[in-house]
Parts: sequence; structure tokens; C-alpha cells
Amino acid sequence: MIKRIKALCVLVIVVLVALSSNFNVSAATLVGKDLYTMKNVSIEINGKKASIKSSILNKKGHLLLPMRELYEALGAQVSWDPKKKTASSIRNGKRVDLTINSKTAKVDGVNVSMEVAPLLYKNRTYFPLRFASENFDGIVVWNEGKQKVEITLDQSNGSNPPPTPNVPEGEKYTLYINNQKIMMDDPVIIKEGRTYIPAKYFYNYVEDSSGLWVSDRVFEMLLAGLSFQFTDGSNNILVNQEPVSIDEKPFIKSGEMYVPAPFLVKALGGNLRNLVGRKEIYITFNDYMFYSEFLEKQEGSTPKPQYIPNAQLEGSRNLLVSDNPEKINAYMLYGTTATLSMQEVQSTTATNEHRVFGWHLNELGTKAKIAITIQNISDTNSIKITNSKGLAKTSDNSWITYNVGLPIADSLLNGKLKNSESTGIVINPGETKVIEAYDLAPEFLVGFLQDIDISSVNGGNSKYIIRTVLAQNDEDLTKVHSDPISTDRYAHPRGAWPQSTLKTEIPAYTVGTPEVGYNLSNGQTDHLLTAENSLSTINGSVGNPGHFGMTYKVSIPIVNPTGSPAKVKIVLAGRGGLYSGAVKMNGKVHLIPTLKPSQEYVELPEYTVSGSSDTINLEIMHAGGANLPVAVYVESVE
Repeated sequence: MIKRIKALCVLVIVVLVALSSNFNVSAATLVGKDLYTMKNVSIEINGKKASIKSSILNKKGHLLLPMRELYEALGAQVSWDPKKKTASSIRNGKRVDLTINSKTAKVDGVNVSMEVAPLLYKNRTYFPLRFASENFDGIVVWNEGKQKVEITLDQSNGSNPPPTPNVPEGEKYTLYINNQKIMMDDPVIIKEGRTYIPAKYFYNYVEDSSGLWVSDRVFEMLLAGLSFQFTDGSNNILVNQEPVSIDEKPFIKSGEMYVPAPFLVKALGGNLRNLVGRKEIYITFNDYMFYSEFLEKQEGSTPKPQYIPNAQLEGSRNLLVSDNPEKINAYMLYGTTATLSMQEVQSTTATNEHRVFGWHLNELGTKAKIAITIQNISDTNSIKITNSKGLAKTSDNSWITYNVGLPIADSLLNGKLKNSESTGIVINPGETKVIEAYDLAPEFLVGFLQDIDISSVNGGNSKYIIRTVLAQNDEDLTKVHSDPISTDRYAHPRGAWPQSTLKTEIPAYTVGTPEVGYNLSNGQTDHLLTAENSLSTINGSVGNPGHFGMTYKVSIPIVNPTGSPAKVKIVLAGRGGLYSGAVKMNGKVHLIPTLKPSQEYVELPEYTVSGSSDTINLEIMHAGGANLPVAVYVESVE
């Protein structure tokens, strides 16, 4: 039930000082994993000490406040949904929904990521102060010396608009749009809690987009097939020539049309995260995450499948897997740099094909950078990167298979890996060069897949080392030549193997007979990437029974005794845990949503067998983070 309180004072919040700072352990008590109660923190609202009776918490350097007590002090409407475990607040028509243990909040219906999830402590909802500072309307200052939170409110009760606080214009922001890193030349501006960005950063960095000035005050932008027409100072815009009234007002500054990022994210579907303290903005548009459509999830059980009879490796592209240790923390490192995986190559072949697949979570508590490097250890022959393309995704939430694993699988099966600037570089004897590098914020996971072709320039033998390396303090990544750090006890794969494609043919299915099913990546009959046959074993190798970073080709022979047209269908289901991935059937790629084992499945489009025999060809790539095995079923359609 919504509790109505006194009229709301407008709260306008902008981070003036980073709110995640070190704190004195002697002034805190450990009450849970990485969770402390703070003894001497006070809160002031407009210079007066607020009465907050509940504890104030600190989790991983982030202050968490009791939501209801703070909001009631501000005069808000607060409600609690016990089934969804969601706390909601409404202030001046602005709604914020926070769900316990979820790093995704909703602000006026738009998904907004949080660095620390809300939590329950002694039956009270706590939320991070930094989140409030980035999404509410007012000014908050963290006074570390006095251990005090100072909140300044506008007391006009909405009769006069509060002053518009802007991010200091001398500070540069880093913008990530669909995982593209962009160093902004223009300031980000926050008005009434809404983030505004120059339109050029959308139409210049989002595929198949454009923008043009219609007049001195009107700017039109084409994005994801939609036309948006913004007018300076007006909240009335045109979407595909239809008038729409929004809460935000675009405006012109320094010759650029500033457009509201939350509106665009909500209109197109996606996620927005503005880390004011770190001067970073992350924007993801769902329409640009995937090339393929999702198959419809079906509910129901599937029969127990049998193992596929056998499988074999094919192709000439090597596979280097960098996934162990998956979680990287300071206790694993002997300094501020490390090698995570490596493969030494000595070859007489003119061109060598490689694939590097990586999957790592940053638990160092500080920013880090991970890179793929190649060191030429030949004394005489230079090598050249004749082809380099790949994809990397990062995420700090729990649905990494959707944000990271699926886009990589989708891009690979569609042949849409992005060309890399490392194509064409020459590495002379004794040199080391970076092929691709990835910035990784604390508590972020990165998944990457890079295909690299390496040729000998002089026609002689090639000798080189491929590494995945890490640096915490902007060290020169080309200087990291150490052996890999030791593997941990968890069963995440690490090693190098001679092929990155697997193929199998299941026994022929006869139309009209009962359904049959076979388990792929079952750890038994198709486990060909073992620790023992890894090409790199320094400081440990762990097998890859889940075939991460690989494509799995499945041939399904069909026998049709009558010769008359008959229909069959293919069903896919997870058998070991939550599963998702991508599958190509006869040239078309489909995405497999997250499936509960033995409870959910997907059906591929029905296939018509027109003669007495036929073959259905599948190519499957498991999403990083998925659980294996996955079962493939064949059945007749009446």
C-alpha cells in the first residue's frame, strides 16, 4: 500500500565528489560478505541533521542508505511489492523501481544499471547513494573528512524549477555505445536528472544511422529504422512524422543538438548506465545486439536423450581458450600484470589460422585492461597479420549469456565479426604487438572472440607466442612476457587445441518413427579438447568439454520410405542447466533463449523432405556462460 507523506521537496542530485571512497575499517563493523555497518556517518538535508534510525551500510566502498527513511524525509510516496521484492517511489511524477539483489532499476520505465544491487538488511531496503545521485533531481556531496552525506534540496515545492546542474564541462566522458568505446569531445549535460548527449554520437557510431539539420532549430536523426525530429527547447518531437510529447526538452549548445539519452533507450529498447563518478556512460540498444531472431520458448518436458555416437574435429583454425581463472582477483597475481593464457607456435605453413576465446571477470577492485598480444620469437623472419576480426562484449549484471555470450555466437554464425585495425600489421623479429585490447571496469566481465590469420613475410618458418595478458595500471601490454598464472580449482577451460570446429552425424532418422534425441557437448563421446591433448600446458590446462569458442556442425540424415513430401521438425533443449546459444539451420541463424533443463525447449522451423532421403544440417555455437549438454531431437510432423 502506498504511504502518502507531506508534500515533496524537489531533490536535485549531481555527484560533486565520487561517492565510492575508502573508509576507516575501525569505524565500521563487518556484518556480511563485503558488507559493513558505518558507525559515524551522518546525513544532513539542507544543513539540518536528518533522523535516520537504521544503520548506514558500506558494500565494496559504496554507501547504502535505508530507502524508506530517506524518502520519507523528502516527502515521497513509497510502496513495497513483496512478491516481486520491488520497492517503488514516486516524486513529482518521477518513478523509481528497485528490486532486491538486482543491478537493474527502472527510472520512468527505462532500465538503468546500478553498480551495487539493493539489498535487504534487517527487513529494510537499502540502495546505493551513488545511484540516487545519478538518477534523482538535486545535489549530494560526500564529505569524507567529516564522514557526512550533505544533501541540498530545492524548497520551492515545484512552483519554480530547480537550477540545472551540469556535469563540469572541462571533464571528458567516455561513452560506450553497443560496446564501442568513444572518447567524447563534448560535455555530457544533466538536466532534471536526465542525461543529454549530442546527437552526433548516436548517428556516427550506430550502424545504418544518419542525421541532418532541417532548419536552424530542428534536427532529424534516423536510428534503427525510426526517424526522430527534435526541436530546440521543445518537448514535442516527431517519431516517423507522428507527434509525440515527452518529458525532456532537447536543446542546442555549441552548435550541437543535445538529445535525451533515456528517451532514445526507452524508444528503441535497451539499457542506459551513467556513472557520473567515473565519467563513463554505457548505452546498449537491443536492436543492434543481434542479427537474428529468437526462437519461441516452449514449455514441456523432453525425453532423456542418448549420447551422440562420436564426433571429430575439422578445419585448420587453432583455438586458444582463456577462461581460467575466470574470476581474477589480487590474490592470484604477483604484481600488477599477468599472462592469462598462451600458445607457442612453430610452423612451416605459409599462413596459420587462430581463434582466441576469452571470458574473464574483474574482481581486482580497480580498472584493468586485457589484451591479445603476439610476440615474434624468430631470429630472422617477420610475420604479418593478414586477417583479424572479432567481437568483444562486457557486462556487470547476471544475464551475461544474453549481453555477452549470445551476441558473440550470433555474430560468428552470421559471419558478422568486426574487422580489426590489427589487420595488416607486421611484427618483426623480437617485437611484440597488441592485436586487440579491452578495458574492464571493476566487477565487469568481458567475453571476446578473435580470429587471426598470421603469415610469414619472408617465406620461412614462423615462431611466435600468442598471449592473453592483463595490466592494472596502464602498463605496456607488449612487455608482459611471463608464463600464465596458475589455473584455479574451478572447471573453466584453458588451453590450446588444433581445431575450433567439431562435427558429428547422428544415426539416420526414418520419417514416421518415434522421436529420437542426442546429447551434444556431453563430456563423454565428444570430449575431444582435453587437458592432456592441449598444445599449451604451462602452469596448468583445463579441458573444454563444453566446446566454448567452437562451432559444432551436426548432420541429420532423413530417410523417407514413401518418397512423398513429409515434414519433420528439430527440437533443442538444455539438459545440464540453463542453456542458450545460436543455431544455423540450412543457412539461417536462430537464437535460442535461456532454457530451463527438462522444462523448456525450442522448435526450429518445420522441414519438408521431398524425396526418399535428405539431410538437415545444423551449426551450433553455445553462448558463453551456458550450461551443457544440449539435446537435439528429431520427430515427424503429422
